[in-house]
Amino acid sequence: DGFTIVVTHGDQFGHPTPEQLHAAFPRAEIIVYGHTHRPLLELVDRTVTVLNPGGAGPARFGLPPSVGIMELEPGIPPRARIVPLGG
Repeated sequence: DGFTIVVTHGDQFGHPTPEQLHAAFPRAEIIVYGHTHRPLLELVDRTVTVLNPGGAGPARFGLPPSVGIMELEPGIPPRARIVPLGG
């Protein structure tokens, strides 16, 4: 028994909010997206983890580079964090 995970670029939604992504993928327990390059980690409806890791490459839009790390174990809620990349 695992998690239902959706990974999407997100550009089809413009600049999506976590709530819009949850509405688009109502069965997902975890939604990972990009497109905006803005790091975000949010819980929607107390059960759905929405993660945008940001961008790991050269800084874009004035945003520092970052990555997302998520740890998954059966029976335990997802643990996630955004890690800034120094340089």
